[in-house]
Amino acid sequence: MRTKLTSIALASMLVALVSCNKESSVKSDQVTPTPVSRIATKAYGDKTPKLVGYVETNDVNPLNALDYVLSDGSEAYDIVNLFAANLKASPVDGTPCVYFNDNLAPIMASPSTYITPLQNAGMKVLLTILPDWNDIGLCTMTASEAYDFADLLARLVDDYGLDGIDFDDEYEGNNYTQVANSYGNIIYYLRSMLDSDKLITVFDFKHTGPGQIYANAANCIDYAYSNFSFWNPYTNSNITGMTAGRWAPISINLGNTYSSYQLYLIKYYAGLAKTQGYGAIMTFNLRSKCDVDPLPVLNAIADGAWSETVSMSTTVPSGVTAGCRPKPTATTGVYYY
Repeated sequence: MRTKLTSIALASMLVALVSCNKESSVKSDQVTPTPVSRIATKAYGDKTPKLVGYVETNDVNPLNALDYVLSDGSEAYDIVNLFAANLKASPVDGTPCVYFNDNLAPIMASPSTYITPLQNAGMKVLLTILPDWNDIGLCTMTASEAYDFADLLARLVDDYGLDGIDFDDEYEGNNYTQVANSYGNIIYYLRSMLDSDKLITVFDFKHTGPGQIYANAANCIDYAYSNFSFWNPYTNSNITGMTAGRWAPISINLGNTYSSYQLYLIKYYAGLAKTQGYGAIMTFNLRSKCDVDPLPVLNAIADGAWSETVSMSTTVPSGVTAGCRPKPTATTGVYYY
């Protein structure tokens, strides 16, 4: 388990990171980190683009991601994002912390049941951090708060055996006040605290421009995902310095149904993502197959990107229908701080 660094260590880091600029003052809550080289995307298999799946843990068992298999025998999914833990104020002292609601809590309480099997199949499992209609957000933290929150997230990754953190900045409160560079500071500090094989990913939806995610923080992002689109090139990203190899130009909501023409477009653009060197394709809202069948979309992606097909696993537990695994029983919500 990680040990929190002292305030003296934090102060030392801030002194090291803040650059002196005689022409413009730098407030104590706005850190200008020293330049860093682009961190190479972590290696885990040679399939590109990677297939990313967001699982709505309020409704779905994340183990359903195991049940979609490519024709070469490998798993279709490479990254699974557990969507989502909420960013809240600590009930102890009001500082930023993480909350597992009643549906996510049983998953986090049993990582050996719901996280490890995905990892054993070769997938990376990340936890998405999402604001929760309150006035503490990814863009509201001072530098010291961002540092402490990043340390909390790094401890969370260690404690639950996760492969990293995903960020989605939505749902701020009515009195939400931005602090410049807050979002970027969280990412920058977190990168320095995580082991080298861990991932940081971002849904490029809101507050991801240079006023929040400055260039050195942007360099710490392994993958970023376009807001829902059949095709949105990396040049349209709000994130400074985004590259094709770290970008998902395709992001598809699997909760919807698609016409044959739309499926053709998904296949075409998946092929384009492959030939143009894009790093990922994102799917959101992987439902139970008994609710909404994702196979048409997944087959379109697999055919276009890898010349593969997707079928259902035949190695599911007895009495379970592939892709329709029962959701964990809800428990009491839990704060992590």
